[in-house]
Amino acid sequence: MEDIIVIFLLVSFLLAFLAAAILIWVNKDQQHSNRFLGMLLIILALTNLNDVFLYKAWFLQFPYLHKFVLPITLLIFPLAWLYIRSVLLGELKSRRKDWLILIPTIACIIDLLPYYTMPIADKVAYLKEFFAHPYLQARFSEGILSPYVFTFVRVIWCAVFITLNFRLIRQFRHGFSKTRSTQNKALIQWLALFNWLLTILLASSFINAILSPLFKTNMFLVDLISGITVIIICLKLFTKPSLLYGVYQPIASYDTITEVPLSIPSQEDQKQEKPLTAEKLETGFINEKSDPQIVISQADSIRYKKIIEAFFEKEAPFLQKDYTLEKLVIDTNLPRHVISAFVNREYGMGFREFLNRYRVNYFIDNRNNPDWKNLTLEAIAAECGYSTRSTFIANFKQITGLTPSEYIKNVSK
Repeated sequence: MEDIIVIFLLVSFLLAFLAAAILIWVNKDQQHSNRFLGMLLIILALTNLNDVFLYKAWFLQFPYLHKFVLPITLLIFPLAWLYIRSVLLGELKSRRKDWLILIPTIACIIDLLPYYTMPIADKVAYLKEFFAHPYLQARFSEGILSPYVFTFVRVIWCAVFITLNFRLIRQFRHGFSKTRSTQNKALIQWLALFNWLLTILLASSFINAILSPLFKTNMFLVDLISGITVIIICLKLFTKPSLLYGVYQPIASYDTITEVPLSIPSQEDQKQEKPLTAEKLETGFINEKSDPQIVISQADSIRYKKIIEAFFEKEAPFLQKDYTLEKLVIDTNLPRHVISAFVNREYGMGFREFLNRYRVNYFIDNRNNPDWKNLTLEAIAAECGYSTRSTFIANFKQITGLTPSEYIKNVSK
């Protein structure tokens, strides 16, 4: 049985490295999202190779390699989240806070420093004891923390990203119009399958850590599932060139023009762009003069305009108090790196002002709503999507030149 699993793990190791090489180095246009998936596959491949070393007790010949892979396994699920996010949001650059995913890996390395710095002779003696009691391997502690504490923390850490992945996929699916595109269906199916495979892998690892000491035997479940996970992912990639050579961009949910292809700038084009600041991302304002490299064709302008206006008319997202440019990207599946530039150029304003104009128009259209008759101005402001009364009044006066009360009086004359 062990020999079969070893062969199985070696096959998955080779497939994963081949797929990772294609993902990272072949298609330069979609290198950002592919890089995350490629790194994830490399870590899974190294994990399977590590299991082969355990089955064959090769760590006795190469003791310095033992526990080498453990810290980077904490990156598997964060990388999956970055991959899914970059695909669904059309991201071509990492965010500044993305580097925070390295903190647990660094903490794990620090925790294992006593073991890494152990003399080779002592490490070999430790490994002989380790391999002499395979069913107690889960109880062996090489670091400062108890192995059970590490297992618990790792499961919580990974479960957080599994949850975030399902949330992203659900939000993307929820944004579909009734007439879904075949391409979006295929994309969702792939990402959902990908996340479910990782979920099963995490669950099997947790079960194995608990049951292995109880049954006093090595359980092959987690190793088998790990190999199957990698092989299924690789086979899916090899049979779907659109995934392997650069995942396609999603087609927007509220797009009513299907004959005009969506123009996505390549990675090389994106490198020429100036980075988006936190202020730009929050307000949605990009000055055309400061970002001339973002080219939007006339066909794409028509396409974006129809998508955004149809979405705003149908779903009225401006009535949400905390609605942001980031949420618009998720809801419409438009490329994040051009959507704010488009709003600025097409409507001559930033995203925040664009949102507020819809709110002001909503108030004007519904000012005679009988349900508002007994509401305070603060309550009406909330109905229009504002968090405070003062913000509502300030925005209304900025756009119309009058306060809401003055506007109603003038209209009533």
